[in-house]
Amino acid sequence: MMPAADNWRQPDRRFVVTGSARPRDIRDLMGRPFFALGHMARLEPLRYRSRQMEIVVEASAPLGMATIRDADVLLWLTGQIVDALNHDLWVSRHVRFTPWRLFQDLGWSDGTHQYRRLYGALARLAETRVTTSLRQGPEWREKPFAWISDVRISREDGVTLTLPDWLMEMACDRSHVLSVDPAYFRLYGGLERWLYRLARRHAGRQKDGWRFNLRDLHARSGTLSPWRNFVIDVAGIARRQIVPGYDCKVIYGGKQPVLRISPTVLPTGSVDNRVNPAVGQDADHTIAHGAEIPLLTVQKTSQCVVFKSGISPVTYITNIITYYVGDSGLSVPLPAARSGHREKAREAVADRMVGVP
Repeated sequence: MMPAADNWRQPDRRFVVTGSARPRDIRDLMGRPFFALGHMARLEPLRYRSRQMEIVVEASAPLGMATIRDADVLLWLTGQIVDALNHDLWVSRHVRFTPWRLFQDLGWSDGTHQYRRLYGALARLAETRVTTSLRQGPEWREKPFAWISDVRISREDGVTLTLPDWLMEMACDRSHVLSVDPAYFRLYGGLERWLYRLARRHAGRQKDGWRFNLRDLHARSGTLSPWRNFVIDVAGIARRQIVPGYDCKVIYGGKQPVLRISPTVLPTGSVDNRVNPAVGQDADHTIAHGAEIPLLTVQKTSQCVVFKSGISPVTYITNIITYYVGDSGLSVPLPAARSGHREKAREAVADRMVGVP
């Protein structure tokens, strides 16, 4: 039998979310410019290069690039995958869930505004195109991906979507997954969210914390804010101490201002002990001046992306569901699915603790 951590590679299964799970973040996404930080639609491509990697993120008009708030959906799905693996259940990159379950776990109020927010987040995640050398091999430029694809929304089935292999490989390797303080999801600004994820990845729960050169953090964040404004914003966040679980202080006096981040208290919520929260040592331990080299940002003509779903009889596993889906197509922006899409469902909910042979 295929190990639980690798069973997602079987194409004929669908992972159905039916229970609550604590959101998780993926280390390789934390403290790096994969998402827009602002609330306004960002159409300008994001290009970033360091000595370890290169990242290119592009978006289509009029939706713009997926934002760091949109990434809450990915954090929640990662948490569901980790929770299922912790209970030795099958998972798949083909996912189905009800919006209500996501609203409950993330603390979104169940109302029209939150459905609109989810709709917009899914559309931007589907339209954002990511190309990176990180864990992609020498042919990485030929392997672009969207954060989600094959998206469909309907009253009968809720939301169905497909996650990229790149994300699934890390989500299923629990050494790459970190717990997230529930207070993170109450942060409104994109920069303070980005700083929390940076702190969680590097400072973690280490007593001495971490120090970052602000000039390099400016490049690393992918922000469109000028350098001067960025320093003022970071200093304001440090002064208000709004990054949950961490003390932030901007230190002046050297060639460049430095941000010192150190843990203060335990997370505001419990953490599943089966997930290793340790922050490993890597080349980013000391982020000195010149460590990150930003590339020029080039405007690219936007193009509409059309996703096609081709999942034929599939088995939805996790509290266990057998589900049959006919072929359908989807053009983004996301329309609500029609009721007559010839689906047949037979569902049998099993206890979450029961494994799947």
